[in-house]
Amino acid sequence: MWKSYFVVIAFLFGVSVSVAGAETLNYPVSQIPDSLKTDAYSVVRYESTHFEYYDQHNGLQKVVRVVTILDEKGKDEADFFEGTGQFWELKKFSGEVYDANGKLVKKIRNADLITSSFSQEVASDEIKNIYSYSQPNYPYTIKYEYEIKFKNGIVMFPVFAPVHNYNQSLQNAEYVLQIPKGVEYNVFTRNFSKEAVKTSKDGSDVCRWESVGFKAIDEEPVMAGIDSFVPLMMIKPCEFAYDKFTGSLNSWNDVGKFEWNLIKDRDVLPDQFVEKLKGMVSGLTSDKEKVKKIYGFLQKSTRYVSIQLGVGGWQPIAASSVHQTGFGDCKGLSNYLRAMLKAVGIESYFTIIYSGDKKQFIKEFATPAQFNHAILTVPFKTDTIPLECTSQYTPFGYVHDNIAGHNALLVTPEGGKLYKLPQYADTLSYTHKYLQVSVYKNGMMKANVQCGYEMHEFRGMLDFEKNMNNDERVKDIKADFHLPNMTISDISCVEKRDELPRMTVKYKLNSETYAAKSGTRLFCPVNPLKNSMKLFSKRNRKYPFVFENGGLEVDTIQIALPEGVRIESCPSNVSLKKTFGSFHSTIQQHDGKLMIVQKINIKRGTYPANMNNEMKDFMVAINNAFSAQIVLKAD
Repeated sequence: MWKSYFVVIAFLFGVSVSVAGAETLNYPVSQIPDSLKTDAYSVVRYESTHFEYYDQHNGLQKVVRVVTILDEKGKDEADFFEGTGQFWELKKFSGEVYDANGKLVKKIRNADLITSSFSQEVASDEIKNIYSYSQPNYPYTIKYEYEIKFKNGIVMFPVFAPVHNYNQSLQNAEYVLQIPKGVEYNVFTRNFSKEAVKTSKDGSDVCRWESVGFKAIDEEPVMAGIDSFVPLMMIKPCEFAYDKFTGSLNSWNDVGKFEWNLIKDRDVLPDQFVEKLKGMVSGLTSDKEKVKKIYGFLQKSTRYVSIQLGVGGWQPIAASSVHQTGFGDCKGLSNYLRAMLKAVGIESYFTIIYSGDKKQFIKEFATPAQFNHAILTVPFKTDTIPLECTSQYTPFGYVHDNIAGHNALLVTPEGGKLYKLPQYADTLSYTHKYLQVSVYKNGMMKANVQCGYEMHEFRGMLDFEKNMNNDERVKDIKADFHLPNMTISDISCVEKRDELPRMTVKYKLNSETYAAKSGTRLFCPVNPLKNSMKLFSKRNRKYPFVFENGGLEVDTIQIALPEGVRIESCPSNVSLKKTFGSFHSTIQQHDGKLMIVQKINIKRGTYPANMNNEMKDFMVAINNAFSAQIVLKAD
């Protein structure tokens, strides 16, 4: 009876099974429930993190992670990657590989690790430990066991997120925290039970959390990030030490005090340079003009490099060092601008923020670990301007799309102050393409094209203007059209640089096969641009649509018809209005010319999954309007 019970437990959790006299089998694929294979490329069979917190400076993390790779799409989940730096160190490492039946086929040793100091950062104190495994036969299972020593201070306990990607399921995972009695800490969980099983051991509290049977998330277009769905647990000490700094993490005000201690006294500049700055702004009547002048100087005299040295990469290098070398990372450049503005009597705030897809941080879990970027915020009497200090091209006062609308923390001597950056109206992020087309009886066309890119679309065109040569620009433009046999010439770019920036791109376009000729008829595309909207392949959608940013696109195409040619047929006008956006397509004829205007507007927001059919019908109608044809006939 006991043997049958053990086999049931082994089936549920994928543990080793051994019958007397037989070979031990580890995590056979047959023990994965079918429900966890659905939509999965890999399955986390078991993950355990045991973290023993010794004191504010030291701790030990023990990890076991077992992943079954079901097919080639999941092969990256077999790789191991951990860093070693000033605050943590990989102490032990081993691994094993099992075939589909659970038979051991390979042992992995510490000597198999590749260690590398190569980094995208110019300066970093992190050493990367890497092991990459692959084989042609699927499925197989890989197990890693390792220990990480925490040293020199602990701001966060190890984050527990056993599911790393879409299309990965989880069979069983546990997190165990062993901490001295009386040490206060905070826990945040998402898709994970906050309640722990509590026991005691050697004068310490032991807390255990478990997650069982998480099904894989199959990625759908325009959905929320994977972080919104997978099990997540974060734990932090209420009082901490980090390098030579100490502090509290009970509130965002506390986080700001810690950050202030990192930056204070690092804003000293040479006296001679301070006098130069004062002379630079003399005669300017407003603080905003002075800030704009010095911001322009920052962009011309410095460049961005990533530096991850000291205090976990959180402390900026001194302003005097940036002045001397001319380079710095986001922290260093923001602090340098803060120091320059202070030199001319203008107050500003070092500001930490997340740059990327996470607009909102977890407000009830105050920690600097939620941020990855720094900017500078300057308050004026009538408004407040955030300044991106890492770009030599960002216009003064423009808040780019990686940070617009994001939560941020202003760092002041009194502590941290929560702040939300401006979020522009969807319609301000605007693209307008205007084509003046002359079409000929042989199907050839010549066109003058003018394209305007505003706000976030402007930022997307900076690489086109600043970094591409003519051949690369031609290739980029051609990718926007359906037309074969195209030639592009006379490309020019003009910037309008202010708080609502615009890029205007002009060029000439010729095509020998713009219109298909059949007898006395010409078949002209209503819109030769590649404007097709991506369709959703799934018949039934599970997750809401999430449009992080909205936008407006307008194409205006004016077609001059050749002599002796008339319109035989023309597509009907289209007008669609939905809660998530609108589309209008109109075609008018006047004085031997056709005027085509197609306008699509997508609204930022979250829309329920049951709107899937409505969304698909909307996009099918748009694609049909884009690909429609006008039939011309020679008299």
